Amino acid sequence: MQPRKNLCPAESLPCDSSWKDSPVHIARQTPQELVIVTGTRWVAAICAAGVLITVYLAITRQEPKNLFLSGFFLLFILVMDARKTFTFDAMQRIVRWSGRSLFKAESGEIPFDDITDIGTQETRAGNERPNGVPVYRLTIVTPRATIPMAYTYNGQPDGYSALRRQILDFVKRG
Repeated sequence: MQPRKNLCPAESLPCDSSWKDSPVHIARQTPQELVIVTGTRWVAAICAAGVLITVYLAITRQEPKNLFLSGFFLLFILVMDARKTFTFDAMQRIVRWSGRSLFKAESGEIPFDDITDIGTQETRAGNERPNGVPVYRLTIVTPRATIPMAYTYNGQPDGYSALRRQILDFVKRG
């Protein structure tokens, strides 16, 4: 018996990674379309659970001080609810993307022919930047600009290699 391949959500096309459980994942893949979603909405969801719990405790125990903690959780929800969506359209040979964070909304289109590579951007995290921990995120590289595919970084140097390969295969095939 052959091992079962990981399938993309809502489709019967094989995915080469387990990205659907990650902050960067393939939301949908068909022969004509590839949709990549990145975001920290899961952190906002955890904070929302914190709001519900602290409001419940404030009401049932009649302790209004718990409402201050709820306010902090609400602030974290606003800050952590960031998301980017990239739709690779093989029929029109174009990538449409949009992003939203607390103080910023952005969008754009990139023709497949302008994409020279899907790269990995590296920076350093921590208090001591030159000696900090390296962190990474995917980027779309064009002759005019480098577009980050996420607002956040990942700590694994090859953590995006499978997804990067899938995107490049889709763009070159499309």
